[in-house]
Amino acid sequence: MSTTERLGPITELRALKRAGLGTDPGRVRALIAGLTDPLDLEAAGRIVDGAKQRVALTESGTFRETRIAFLASSTIDPLPPMAVAVLAREGVVATTRTAGFDQWRLEILTGAPELGELAPRVVSCLLDDRAVLSAVADPLDLDQVEQRCAGFAAELGEWAHACRSTLGGTVVLNTVPLSPLARARHVDYAGRARLASAWHRMNADILALAADHTSVVVVDTAGLDTPTVAADDRMRHIASQAFSPHFLLAYAEELARVARAELGLARKCLVLDLDDTLWGGVVGDDGVGGVRVGGAYPGSAFSELQRMARDLGRQGVILAVSSKNDQAVAEEAIATHPEMVLSREDLVAVHANWRPKPDNVAELARELNIGADSMVFVDDNPAERELMRHALPEVTVPEMPADPSGYALFVARTAGTDLLRLTQEDRGRSGMYRAQTGREQLRVGSDNLESYLHALDSRLSLEPFGELNSARVVQLFAKTNQFNLTGRRYGAEEIARITDRGGGFYAARLSDRFGDNGLIAALALVPGDGGAWEIGNIVMSCRVFSRDVEHAIVGGVLRAALRHGASAVTASFVRTDRNAKFADFYPEAGFTEVTAEAGAADGARTFHHDLAEPPPLPAWITITQGEEIIDAL
Repeated sequence: MSTTERLGPITELRALKRAGLGTDPGRVRALIAGLTDPLDLEAAGRIVDGAKQRVALTESGTFRETRIAFLASSTIDPLPPMAVAVLAREGVVATTRTAGFDQWRLEILTGAPELGELAPRVVSCLLDDRAVLSAVADPLDLDQVEQRCAGFAAELGEWAHACRSTLGGTVVLNTVPLSPLARARHVDYAGRARLASAWHRMNADILALAADHTSVVVVDTAGLDTPTVAADDRMRHIASQAFSPHFLLAYAEELARVARAELGLARKCLVLDLDDTLWGGVVGDDGVGGVRVGGAYPGSAFSELQRMARDLGRQGVILAVSSKNDQAVAEEAIATHPEMVLSREDLVAVHANWRPKPDNVAELARELNIGADSMVFVDDNPAERELMRHALPEVTVPEMPADPSGYALFVARTAGTDLLRLTQEDRGRSGMYRAQTGREQLRVGSDNLESYLHALDSRLSLEPFGELNSARVVQLFAKTNQFNLTGRRYGAEEIARITDRGGGFYAARLSDRFGDNGLIAALALVPGDGGAWEIGNIVMSCRVFSRDVEHAIVGGVLRAALRHGASAVTASFVRTDRNAKFADFYPEAGFTEVTAEAGAADGARTFHHDLAEPPPLPAWITITQGEEIIDAL
């Protein structure tokens, strides 16, 4: 037995910290992934937290960064390190800062003196029932309680707006659990029922804030997977804790999903095994009629997983199969078994063969032009899961329950497909990627790249930012990582502020002979110095790479600037951990590099185009609506 095998996860994490976490970031993630106890995860978070540790993990090139501010109406000391640990498990380094005890109102009213310097991407405000009931003089006076509950959501909405104006970022609120003590002080069941009714209405109003405020997320605490909510009575008195460690960990897990979604790290593709995963039994041995799906248990468990996967697919998650099977047998079972919930049309690809499954998944990623880190592999076989983790560590591999009855809920909770807002493009994503296989076949059959691009018959349309595309534009800025030329992510409020100051935001749609690619790019323009226009940022979906769409968009900007009498167009490139392949985009588009600010904190490079000779537009793209819709700045 090796030394590391004798060490426990926490002890090994401490040893890795002494050696430098960046020396083995994959091991850091694996060790944290094996922890389930709240206290262990709190300890792990404290080990990997700290400026030196964050730098080491970030410089390893495998971790993203985020910043989270914490406010609360009670003591939440264990929560930030728990969130740090959970996010580190997911490959995200979190810098956190916490306001003082019960300072959630005062911190924002006074301009965020404790949290302002953090410039958080996510702001968590975790409230317990004291935030509501502390303003009620007599908790037994249900008229007062009902009045307080009726107005609390509106008060919280105003606070969230002020928080957004002061700190920015995505604000995370929660429905407020009613403590056992608040219930128990009423001796009559009618009074308890009246209190609960007012409380449920209040929480329903809080949930509605998510629809009214585009940068607000509301966590429904009733839906968290936790055995307890309230803190131990002794800790409630000694430490002013309102919530149990298990509740705080469940909340940290939910907060991590929000933070990942805000970074654009939602996973796009669910790759499913067949035998003993999507159905019970081995179809090659048992035959199509012998596999178990539907009907009584265990068949009901497999059909439940299929229904859950189908629902994910309807919301834009790409569904595919990787199975050790003969292709014809697998296709027959999917197409003909009477209890199959998923149809062949629900699946973008079925890779049934005897190759190693990591090879199938890597090939699928290439076909769909997505990163392996946006894929989730679901397989009942521990050996296959371990092989995938070893061969493609960037793929998410949930450790499936032993009993298939828990498959559906477990996959739904661990797949990491969460989004801040679901858009129309999300709903149509599976169809778009299915069309991508047709494009790939056309490319393989073409003599050269140019003939392929002409044969695609691409049609590009620019449109101004507006009510119908606002959610998708904000989502593109939030989630695009590769073709994101500055890393800047504009939220709805920031777009409104820049527009009021004379800037402009635009979106681009692309279609071709295989179908509609949807809204695939977003563009920010701001007034520059001396009558110049400045490109604040351009982001573009990876599914349309290598088609020169980005050159057509920038070409339209240059022509619009020339037509409106601008003196020049300027732009910047800021290197991130994902956009390096596009570092030379602006020179390729005819821009001249003005400065390469090697010493700049963000590593920005700046570029200038004098508009004397805008580059030709790509001949294989038809511009159905272009420069004419770009207004003067």
